[in-house]
Amino acid sequence: MKEQRNVLKQNQVCRTLSDVHMRAVDQALKSQTGHLDLFLRFLLGLSLESNQKFLHSLVTQTGSSSQNKEETVQYIKQKISEDLSTEKSINLLHCLNELGDDSLVKEIQQYLKSGAQSELSPSQWSALAFVLLTTAQDLEEFDLNKYITPDKIRDKILVRVMPVIAASRKAINLLDQTLLLSHLDSRISSSMFIQRVCDDVPQLKLSPSQI
Repeated sequence: MKEQRNVLKQNQVCRTLSDVHMRAVDQALKSQTGHLDLFLRFLLGLSLESNQKFLHSLVTQTGSSSQNKEETVQYIKQKISEDLSTEKSINLLHCLNELGDDSLVKEIQQYLKSGAQSELSPSQWSALAFVLLTTAQDLEEFDLNKYITPDKIRDKILVRVMPVIAASRKAINLLDQTLLLSHLDSRISSSMFIQRVCDDVPQLKLSPSQI
């Protein structure tokens, strides 16, 4: 935002607030550095009705606050369900939090209370990682088998829970380290991040791959 630079495309007109939000989401997801992540959260915070006066220069009409919010929430949920990097999925969950939508989080909280091992969607795996990272002050142990049986572990699932693995003092029932690196290296934005997980988690117990 240096020199009041508009990070949104200036050659397109946004008719509603949700148009502004969706365009900002797209721009943040396209960013390779993540430098727009905090800007996106800040912008969504302005969606509160009391703050909409600050966005008049970006939209031709603000429209219904509740309708704009719902359209933005559904758009973000759609993006979370897509094949995104771990960091971007987590950031979009923070965005939902800014909008006051905790439906995905509540789904996971109910899932955790039930103790069942039902199959989770990509969005729900991201929400699980988000819940574990934001509600546990100290992640002593992360056991993947609490949430999925070994024969169903796939690289896409591991990608979604990598931040939890990195934040845990002890991670068990993962893949063989060689396979972990080979499966995830092309899916995480920084291969150094993966190596740090393998090297720095104090107790990283790896089980044979079931893939």
